[in-house]
Amino acid sequence: MKIILLDKIQKLGGIGDVVDVSSGYARNFLIPKKKAMFASEDNLKYVESRKSELAAASADEVAKAQGLSDSISGSRVEIKVQVTEEGVLYGSVGTREISDAFSAIDFDVDKSVVQLPEGPLKELGDYSITLLFHPEVSCVVEVSVQPE
Repeated sequence: MKIILLDKIQKLGGIGDVVDVSSGYARNFLIPKKKAMFASEDNLKYVESRKSELAAASADEVAKAQGLSDSISGSRVEIKVQVTEEGVLYGSVGTREISDAFSAIDFDVDKSVVQLPEGPLKELGDYSITLLFHPEVSCVVEVSVQPE
């Protein structure tokens, strides 16, 4: 399905780009979140006429994300988990637990910004985690998984 992007989407394109994505991704995520619209002649003209406005709105989002990134960058949280007698975790530490740990120290971090490319944390130890606030703004924080 061909769509026109209204915002910069990581690994997809920038404002005004016409891209081909799966229909489910377009209908269930991009269009409802106002990040894209169907590619038609009228919509192409509309996006071209509003491109500067969309770019300014995107710049505001980047500035807001950069401020949050600067305030949280380098922070460290400790997450206490239950372990067996051998020191193996019951379950794992995922994006929700990391998000809740930052909320406990007064940083409002949504679980969708927590990047765990290798999946949930399944061992005790210290980890460097990337928080992706915007496709152009990210920061690295420290997460320590410790036994209760």
